[in-house]
This record gives sequence, C-alpha cells and structure tokens, in this order.
Amino acid sequence: MRRSIPILAAVFLLLLLVLPAAPQVSNSAGEQNPEALTVLFNQAMQAKEWPRAVAAAQQLVAQKATSVNLRLLANAQLYSGSADAALATYDQALAAARHEKPAGGQPMNEWNDGLAQIYIGRGNALLKLKRTAEAIETYNQAAGLASNAGLAYFNVCAILYNIGNTHDSAAACRKCVQADPTRANAWFILGSDLFADAPIDNGKVIATSETREALEKYLALAPDGPHAADVKAMLQMIAK
Repeated sequence: MRRSIPILAAVFLLLLLVLPAAPQVSNSAGEQNPEALTVLFNQAMQAKEWPRAVAAAQQLVAQKATSVNLRLLANAQLYSGSADAALATYDQALAAARHEKPAGGQPMNEWNDGLAQIYIGRGNALLKLKRTAEAIETYNQAAGLASNAGLAYFNVCAILYNIGNTHDSAAACRKCVQADPTRANAWFILGSDLFADAPIDNGKVIATSETREALEKYLALAPDGPHAADVKAMLQMIAK
C-alpha cells in the first residue's frame, strides 16, 4: 500500500522571468522609448504592480509585436490573474517566434531558449486554467527546446507529485536533476516518490540506494530548507 508522503503546499509555477535592477525613469520617457518602457515593466513586475506591468508591456507590443514583447505581456497578464488572456498572448508569441526563426545555418540556441520560455509560460497559464494534461505536454515541449531543461522538467515532476502519480513524477524528476542537479526540490520530490512506493519490513522502509541518495542530496543542497524535517524523518525510517 502506498504510504502518505509530505505534499508540497502548491505546484511550483515558474515563469522564468529575469528582472534586472533598473534605474529610475520618468513615465513620459517610458511612453516613447522601448528601453525605458522595459525598465518600467521590470520595476512594475518587481513591485507586483500587475496593471502597471500590463500597461507597459502593451505599449511595447504596440511599438513592436516581437515574441519577446508578447511574452512579457503574457507574463504580466498571467500574474494579474487573466489566465485566458495570457494563454492567447502566449499563442501570439509563439506565432511571432516562428516568423523570427533564424535562417538555415544560423545559430539556433538563443531562438530555441526563447521559444522554451514561451512554452513554459503557456504551460503555467494552462495549469492556472486547470488544463493539467495540456500543461504537462507544453512543459515537455519546452524541455525539448531549452539549453537547460531543468525548469521545464521540474514543473512536470511537481505537478505529477501533487496529483499522486509517483511513477511518472519520479521519471520527470530524474530528467530534471540530470539537466540541473542543483534543484533541491526536485531531489526532494524524487526521494519522496521512491520512498512512498518502497515496501516495509519489520517497521522499516526497504528503500533503494537511489531513494537515500535523492533525500541526502536535498539535505546537502538545502539543509535548512522547508522539507528538511520531512527528509530527516524519512531517512530515519529507512532500513540500514
């Protein structure tokens, strides 16, 4: 029988936003200048002023409807609670990205990573709309494009973990830590998945070496992390 395991408080929604510290600029400059508008957008996102972020991104899109600008708008829409609008904008970003694809023989890495970021955002919107299967498919599309697939695979393993699908969650977590072994929460989910399905003998869990390794990896990366106490309890229950 499958034992209960510590469940994450919420599925991890990671929009892969990079918001650099931005200098102060006036709103009048932001209305005219794309660089200043980007500064205003970043400031609004950092301050969690979603309507202001949406407005800045809308101006960027009005000036030039690139895949990057459309993705920024979709991110802001999603954070503001408009998941349906965000999903439509992510789809526009995908269409724009296809038109921006480098010509044959040109480097593709940057374009692929940009496309992966759009797919991750699109997966987040689908998840907000409770279209879980589509979200997982979209994250997997992102993983196939990203130079580092850790984030995309982590979102898949977290979703599957939270719905109790330990087998497929563990498989996604393995892919995640292979791509990015520094993701502590992926090690936690992997160890928890394996621990939950391990047999018991004389009150002790007969866990595989992979189970112990995953739990110990979490503690090594996050000794004071939110799941540290749960991980220590699981390790104590494992037979020597």
